[in-house]
Amino acid sequence: MSSSKACFSPETIEAIGSYVYGLIDPRAPGSEPKRFFYVGKGSKNRCFHHAAAEIQWQPNGEPNLKLRRIRAIRRATGHPPPIQIIAHNLDRHASQFTEESYRLEAALISVLQTDKKYCGAVCGIGGAYCSLTVDEIEGLYSNPLKESELGHRVLLVSLNGGANLPPYPDILPPKIPERVLGWWPLAGDKADEVEYIIGCYRLLTKVVFKVNREDGRAVHRRVKCGKNKNGYPIWKRVFTGKRSPEMEDFWRNRRIVDSDGMICTKFRWGVGTRLIGKRA
Repeated sequence: MSSSKACFSPETIEAIGSYVYGLIDPRAPGSEPKRFFYVGKGSKNRCFHHAAAEIQWQPNGEPNLKLRRIRAIRRATGHPPPIQIIAHNLDRHASQFTEESYRLEAALISVLQTDKKYCGAVCGIGGAYCSLTVDEIEGLYSNPLKESELGHRVLLVSLNGGANLPPYPDILPPKIPERVLGWWPLAGDKADEVEYIIGCYRLLTKVVFKVNREDGRAVHRRVKCGKNKNGYPIWKRVFTGKRSPEMEDFWRNRRIVDSDGMICTKFRWGVGTRLIGKRA
């Protein structure tokens, strides 16, 4: 696609249906997979919207690494980033995107390692099932760990990342305790119950910390983390504890399911904690 093109013709829109596309950094070698710095799905003229948004973007406002990179490409080359239509005519007879589009987008994001840094996306919809090690595949499809088998009060926390937090594979080892032990929205009485904290990534358990306890209660402190939109303070809990290799041997790379078979280690976007299990 020519870098000067800003929209498709009506005939092309009708012919290609929905599609998956990538934005390319032409400054990177042609053999470098990471020259694809963004992958998305779209229809009509969606793939051109990023370059158009960059023109209006003010860098002194909301940080946006994707638009910053597009601007750097435009300044270096005189053109917006080239667009590659990776697959088209997807979901041809559907009124909305279906599983085919989502799975292809998620697989490409996972393999090319795009989006995480530039958009805060977490591997796309369905990304939990892409680019897994053999141990992770086994953890997903072997017998999961049942909540009733834990024998402890456990706080599950998401390490899937977000707009300002890297996902688990990109967390530097010295930062793992801070990510697992800290900054969780939990009431004091619930925080007192916690015996272990398990960091979870893409449905599977990854790291386990044993929480320090005094007088039968977990050791934690209440920390003020700014204010909400109504001006009220936001309070979160920070625990103290240390990593527990012996429990990781039992719990690592496994799903945890409740009595109804629901996956406890699966988090909705914007939800970062779940308190499960019972003390022995």
